[in-house]
Amino acid sequence: MARRLLVAIGEQLRHCPGVITLGVRPQLSDYTAEERRLLLAADRIFYPTVRFVEIFAGAGKETFPSVSCYRFLGDKLKQTALFRLLKVPHPQTRVYYGDKQKERITADFSFPLVGKRAFRSSRGRHVFLIRDQGELSWYTKKFNPAYVQEYIPGDRELRIIVLNYRVVWGSWWVPAPADFRCTVPLEPILPQEALAAEPLSLAKGIACSGKFSDVAVDMLFDGRRFWILGLTFRYGTRGWPGHKQNRLEVIAAMIERGEL
Repeated sequence: MARRLLVAIGEQLRHCPGVITLGVRPQLSDYTAEERRLLLAADRIFYPTVRFVEIFAGAGKETFPSVSCYRFLGDKLKQTALFRLLKVPHPQTRVYYGDKQKERITADFSFPLVGKRAFRSSRGRHVFLIRDQGELSWYTKKFNPAYVQEYIPGDRELRIIVLNYRVVWGSWWVPAPADFRCTVPLEPILPQEALAAEPLSLAKGIACSGKFSDVAVDMLFDGRRFWILGLTFRYGTRGWPGHKQNRLEVIAAMIERGEL
């Protein structure tokens, strides 16, 4: 079997012997002719960065993370549109631009409701429980567009990590005292241990449909069913207590086995 040519732009896998790491430079012309030849000949390019991923996609190169991961990164509007198209359970959500549209929020939603920043927020940052008109006025003045969701009571959320379209682990998150947001992680779970079939199927289905090769799928459990809240593509590299590998070591092992 011919040895695969694996090249990386980002330095996350610099300790992986099967990957040639070039490092991030301001533009492609800053790479030598030989380095550009390697990129063009590569079987897969790892961590292509936001700067270069679309160029590699245009050249027909396969990347990890996949180009879809970068296209949906930090964009709740795209994610919500995808959830609707896939018909996965997702809280009622509407987006309002400008003062005129924002006047309709109380006609579409009842208090309490949830307001979020539409771009570049995750794991509870810029997420607000809005209980009355005064809080809503503050939120709509501060954020445009207004990304508004129905409030679904729940005491925990589940994050499921999908790598190379395979569920590798999950973890429950619970609220801190006096906070409705689930921002405190509990012990992570391996999928074969205690993850129910419903969230496993939801997470894997979204990853496969959206071609997300490296994604954390966040969902709320209301006591009866799971609701998809969003997708996170930058979720750290740490492993979990009692486990020997962190996330990058899991990816390196996949490369070593020829899975990536």
